[in-house]
Amino acid sequence: MENSTGYPQIAMHLTLAAHRLRRVRIRRLLVGLIAAATMLVAPPLAGAAPVVSPTLTGLTEAIAGRLALADTVAATKWASGAAIDDPAREQVVLDTVSQLATDRGLDPAYVRSVFRDQIEASKTVQRGLFAQWRLPGQTAPPATSDLGPVRTAINEFTVAIVDQLAAAGELVTSFRCPPELIAATGRTAADFGFDPLHAGALIQAGSSVCTVSTGSG
Repeated sequence: MENSTGYPQIAMHLTLAAHRLRRVRIRRLLVGLIAAATMLVAPPLAGAAPVVSPTLTGLTEAIAGRLALADTVAATKWASGAAIDDPAREQVVLDTVSQLATDRGLDPAYVRSVFRDQIEASKTVQRGLFAQWRLPGQTAPPATSDLGPVRTAINEFTVAIVDQLAAAGELVTSFRCPPELIAATGRTAADFGFDPLHAGALIQAGSSVCTVSTGSG
């Protein structure tokens, strides 16, 4: 019979390779988002900016408010050693927004897709901060001992986002949506003083807001 003592070593190497591949993918995502965010927060070129619907401005502000809380969540997870990914809580968020969508006459699948982006954008910020805090000479800010108030604030922003989606109505399916959302995102990132990491995550968080159909198929 062939010696099988090499199998555990092979499995170990495959596992390490998978972890390395995952880290590379995460780094590529962060680099891409930061590059896009750098362009977003750069001084605008001369030209007329699109008129932005107040609803989209309110939406990007609610998204940014929710996203800004990722810093506190990250610091707490860093201090406690908790994982960034939290599938159980993520599922609770998606179930909650599905019900909020139904209550407001929105398509639950659409709202869930928007909130999957919120979840991933928050994790982008958390991963980016973890990467910064691992650098020599860098330290994480003090962690809060109670995330309760932060979770409450996140929940309030969650409701605000769904309310703004309901108020937007057919705007999100019109050709006005993409350019106005880009303009609103840029202004909100500037108003919040977001750095490229957070501005990139803000772009990511709005990825599924506009559902313009080209009519092709």
